[in-house]
Amino acid sequence: MIQGMRILITVKPKYIVPDTNCFLDNLDKLQRIILSSYKVLIPLVVLDEITGLCKSKDKGECAALALDMINKLIKNKSVALLTSKGSIMESREFTEERSRLCNDDRILNGVVVLSDSTGHKEEVKETLQFTRTVVFLTNDSNLRVKAHSYNLAVQDVQDFVTCAKL
Repeated sequence: MIQGMRILITVKPKYIVPDTNCFLDNLDKLQRIILSSYKVLIPLVVLDEITGLCKSKDKGECAALALDMINKLIKNKSVALLTSKGSIMESREFTEERSRLCNDDRILNGVVVLSDSTGHKEEVKETLQFTRTVVFLTNDSNLRVKAHSYNLAVQDVQDFVTCAKL
């Protein structure tokens, strides 16, 4: 980006990518999103984190409920999986990814690649205009700031549900 350019992001949601905290803190709202017309893509990293959290004393029960729901949704093909390279998978046949990146960066990388491949970017009169079809959902304010630095469409779950009138 050229210094001094304005950035305009137009969001036309088609794909919704939830972070781990969405499943743990807002499972009911996430279910509404899944039942809507949006295509929900669950990052493999999120699936791994939720699986690991099932053993936790604090979040174990929430994680187990979320994992059970995810497994049913994958089986019914109501959701798909997203790799850290931005590929969409319809089943859990391959779910192991190796990377030196931290989990948040792996999730963001998948969202960035998918956003860039499904969206549009152009420069018009000193304004860099992005059209995004992917919305990344997270309740983590630090991760939202990081996502904004990549010019991603990002919201917390409650704001998205309100804006989408779900």
